[in-house]
Amino acid sequence: MNTGTLLIELSTLASLLDQQNFTAYWRSGMEILCRHAGAQGARLRLLDSQPFLPHNLLCVGDLPIERQKIIARWEEELLTSDEQLDLEQQEWPPTFSYSYVGGVETQFKDQGRERLPAILHVHLIVENLLRGAISLSFVDENACKPFLLDQERNGQLTSILRLFAGNGLRAQELQTTRQRLDQANLLYQISQAITSTLDLKSVFHQTTEMAASILQAQAATLFSIDTKRRQLVFMVAKGTAAQVLEEQRIPLEQGVVGWVATNGRPLVVNNTRDNELFNSQVDSQTGFSTRNILCVPLRIHDRTVGVLEVLNKETDGGFTTEDAEWLNAMGQHIAIALENAQLYENLRREQERIIKAQEEVRNQLARELHDNTAQMLSLIIMNLDLARQLLGKKNLERLDAELQRIEEFAKQANREVRTLLFELRPIILESRGLIPALHAYHRQLQGSMTSRIHLDAEPLNFEVSMQGASIIFSIIQEAVNNVRKHARAKNIWIRVHADAEHLHFNIEDDGVGFDYAEVSAGYEERGSFGLLNMRERAAMLAGYLDVKSPRSAASSGTLITGFVPLSSMIGSREK
Repeated sequence: MNTGTLLIELSTLASLLDQQNFTAYWRSGMEILCRHAGAQGARLRLLDSQPFLPHNLLCVGDLPIERQKIIARWEEELLTSDEQLDLEQQEWPPTFSYSYVGGVETQFKDQGRERLPAILHVHLIVENLLRGAISLSFVDENACKPFLLDQERNGQLTSILRLFAGNGLRAQELQTTRQRLDQANLLYQISQAITSTLDLKSVFHQTTEMAASILQAQAATLFSIDTKRRQLVFMVAKGTAAQVLEEQRIPLEQGVVGWVATNGRPLVVNNTRDNELFNSQVDSQTGFSTRNILCVPLRIHDRTVGVLEVLNKETDGGFTTEDAEWLNAMGQHIAIALENAQLYENLRREQERIIKAQEEVRNQLARELHDNTAQMLSLIIMNLDLARQLLGKKNLERLDAELQRIEEFAKQANREVRTLLFELRPIILESRGLIPALHAYHRQLQGSMTSRIHLDAEPLNFEVSMQGASIIFSIIQEAVNNVRKHARAKNIWIRVHADAEHLHFNIEDDGVGFDYAEVSAGYEERGSFGLLNMRERAAMLAGYLDVKSPRSAASSGTLITGFVPLSSMIGSREK
């Protein structure tokens, strides 16, 4: 073995380290070692405890299966043994010996007693850490003997292996350190972006792209979860199929991403062909070929609000445990941003709903005043003018009748104004509670509607909170107003009662009814939000509301039923 020539050839591999092409470095170096040492083949085993390494096993040359089995047994002993290695130099030359030179321990195993060509097995110890082993297999037993019998040659080989392994491992660790710094910097950038901007959609696009770049993945996807429809929504996609995927939906339980979403745990799949969770539907749709996947849940307050996945790591070996840990940490920041985005969107929609509801109330109030109260006041003014004329003519009999008519008009206008005021703010609801307020509302309606109002409201044996009473009252009020405006009903039934667990209520009428399915399908485009308001108010108390129109027992009319848990109703009436 020409040591000088060997060192020169190994030094040419430095360019591979500069290019971070570590697989080529290990393979080329082992081929050079085999050629100069006269070995038939070689096997490199790097410890699995180093998750950043792209390979933990590599073979070059001709290495028969029976020899690989022998080497594998030694490697297994190496990885599982808890005993300290004997680094003291033993009697020379032993059949089974250790030597320690320059920080690299070498363990030589001579299979001569089994009349097999020798295998040279070398432990790689770099900076006092056991990092793996290299095994050289010799066709000619004589080619191996110089390394066993000549301590100088043994030392030369040990030093060369130390140089070769140390350079490769340190270069990989340097790359890992740089990656960790980049990853830490990215996490900082994400947290800063989340707290400094409301343009969270832009943040999602940037972070998804950064995740793919840092982990050297071909593609990345950010999913949000639609809990109502039990679907995963492609919120942001990066890669060749990005435009095809964005805003598409898949079932919540489908594929690797579905498993992560439902189980709330990260998952690495480095061979999709052998994994039963992998679903190839998206690949078939987009033409993308998924080899490996790293997928993490986006969790906040013990809830999974989304999923982030990266696909097809460009370096050999697939995604590592360290990749998963970093992406999971990144996912925690994105989860906060996703939660903020959802809260912001909910707040924006609620603000729009409130504005539209206020506008609807104003319009309704204007219609009520114009169609009823204003008409009554106009009649009073006209009849007062007639009464003045009758008074001038001293027609007292007709004057008395006209004054009675004016009085009736004034009473009607007064009832209508009081009904409007009661609907806007029922003071009795605050002072006496839900059931007395419903009875007062019933009396007001009886005086201002042509429909017959039937109230069946049992006294409650518990005190209802002001919030709970206001919500139930507003639901009933909304339902009655809908009947007044649209149903042309002869009868309206209002029923309220409580059992051991729930407060139940229903509003029924015998009017014309409506096509509930058709109205619900186009509800977002409608100008009225009555049904939506009722549902949202019931949901505020963790309750449920159902609408049947026409009623199941008749071909007309509408039946609204609902209930709320007593736990959300019981409390003080104080504001």
